[in-house]
Amino acid sequence: MKSGSRDSGVHSPAYETLARAGVLTDEENIAVNRVGPMAETMFLMMTVDGKITESETTAILGAIRGLTDGHLHDGTIKVMLERYGDMVAAQGREARLAAVAEQLADRPAEAENAFTLAAAVALADDEVADEERKLVEQLATWFGIKPDRAAAIIAELEAEKAR
Repeated sequence: MKSGSRDSGVHSPAYETLARAGVLTDEENIAVNRVGPMAETMFLMMTVDGKITESETTAILGAIRGLTDGHLHDGTIKVMLERYGDMVAAQGREARLAAVAEQLADRPAEAENAFTLAAAVALADDEVADEERKLVEQLATWFGIKPDRAAAIIAELEAEKAR
């Protein structure tokens, strides 16, 4: 998550332009499709309280870079996040949560990863809003994560953040 504050390499508006036009390399398309449900879960957490902080954005950039081994540039990730915002505006938050949960239903390890990353985003700005807390609980339920496991994950994240 901390890698989000690192420079991702070449900065060019071309990456955003190409991503908006759907012109990605095969490797980038594979990366976007593979991490999509996890990235969207983090986006939903970041936006649930109506505030988007720099630390939350940094956490998401770092997580997506890590999940894709750095194959996606910041411009491409920015476009992914914009698309998630457009889908929420068009379909609603609950519909997007249901869609993500459905995509992860038969992939429990990825569902747990998505939960963990979303919880890390909630903790990123040192201020867990009530909406974020409720969404963490809802994600645990939707992703089939038992309450004791969810609590252990959150405790691990809090301990890591304290270091």
